[in-house]
Amino acid sequence: MRAKPSDTAASKQSIADGTYAEIKRALIQGEFEPGQRISEPELALKFRTSRSPIREALVRLEHEGFIERSSNGRIRVVALDVEDLEQLYVLRATIEGLMASLATPRLRTIDLEQMSEHVDEMERCVKRRDAAGAIASGQEFHDIIMRECGNRPVVEVLEGLRARISRFRSVVASFRDYDPDRVAEHRRILKAMYQRKPEAAQAEMMKHVGRSAEVLVARIRKKQQSS
Repeated sequence: MRAKPSDTAASKQSIADGTYAEIKRALIQGEFEPGQRISEPELALKFRTSRSPIREALVRLEHEGFIERSSNGRIRVVALDVEDLEQLYVLRATIEGLMASLATPRLRTIDLEQMSEHVDEMERCVKRRDAAGAIASGQEFHDIIMRECGNRPVVEVLEGLRARISRFRSVVASFRDYDPDRVAEHRRILKAMYQRKPEAAQAEMMKHVGRSAEVLVARIRKKQQSS
């Protein structure tokens, strides 16, 4: 039985989406060096697919800031730039602050209780020097806010920012401790949300993200200077 044109188109799009996701994951996880030159044939071989979905994936990744093309058409992985990270965090602080404001009147008691549990777990992780656990619990805290903010376009913007910031993961992974001040910052955000004060929640969230950026940038610069 011959495949319908619509089925064929859907299959091609599925392959393209899958290829895009695989290359993006590899970029985020540091499988390609910052500044490394890449090409369609090499990627097609690595990801075992044709050049068509590779080409489509590269267009999307260029738009998202993961790769860049020179005037002669060569493609390179965008270098990790600390100044770029600072700018991303400025936008992230604004977006997450807005999300906190939007979510505050929408959060249910069960949501707030879950967020409180995540902060408690963060504190326990800090005490046993489990930086990865503290980061994971903090992420779950933020995920509830993102889930309940009720604004899909804002969520999509934040997801894009998170992906670009995640390119610094290979550097951040070398850090073995977690700043205990982050726990107190989460508690202040949660307090404003319990009190149903959107503006206060927004302000505390923006302060938190801003402080996180300061700590991260300082540590990355120190690492780069020592390497």
